Amino acid sequence: MLRRSPLRRLAPLAAALLLTASPAFAPIAWAGDILVHGGPIHTGVAAAPTAEAVLIRDRTIAFVGPLAAARAKAAPGARDIDLKGAAAYPGFVDAHAHLTGIGLRELTLNLDQVDSVEALVAAVRAYAQAHPGDAPIYGRGWIETHWPEKRFPARADLDRAAPGRIVVLGRADGHAVVASSAALAKAGVTRDTAAPAGGQILEDETGEPTGMLIDHAQALVEDVIPPP
Repeated sequence: MLRRSPLRRLAPLAAALLLTASPAFAPIAWAGDILVHGGPIHTGVAAAPTAEAVLIRDRTIAFVGPLAAARAKAAPGARDIDLKGAAAYPGFVDAHAHLTGIGLRELTLNLDQVDSVEALVAAVRAYAQAHPGDAPIYGRGWIETHWPEKRFPARADLDRAAPGRIVVLGRADGHAVVASSAALAKAGVTRDTAAPAGGQILEDETGEPTGMLIDHAQALVEDVIPPP
């Protein structure tokens, strides 16, 4: 029985390739068959990281593998692109980047490695002990998606990590922060505070804010943290 090649996993990839050969490559017309070869073609598949050739058919990757096999599958008159030793990669897609947030993360409490609520609590506690006093604590980089607790952090978590301190911690994607009780009090956020348009103040079962402020509601606490 033939084993299915891991390169078959490339089929759903977008057809666009980033060609790093030379500015001389003209924009590609994507109709019909296009055969790319002549340099390392990086697949993104650990079991077979490079290939000799890739065949693109009507904007879809149809085959990745040996050049001879790709030529055999190509339609007559296929466009031939020789990389001449340059490299080809699956398309790089990044619609945006949080440059300011990344900078703040590096200048303050970096939380991009915490993997649970308890790890976040430990990181904040250690930072507070290393920076004694009552100065506000700001951090960024946490994301709860795969945390074992299956929940957002809450102000109660920050309160036990740094009792009485103003703490505001930004989610990695920039769409939420969690604030301590002291931070909420300083900002005047209570159970009666209305969420701004485009934002949300998460509440517990009693109607009290949990400390999680989503999207535009983050602005409610932005003034309690001084610039780094």
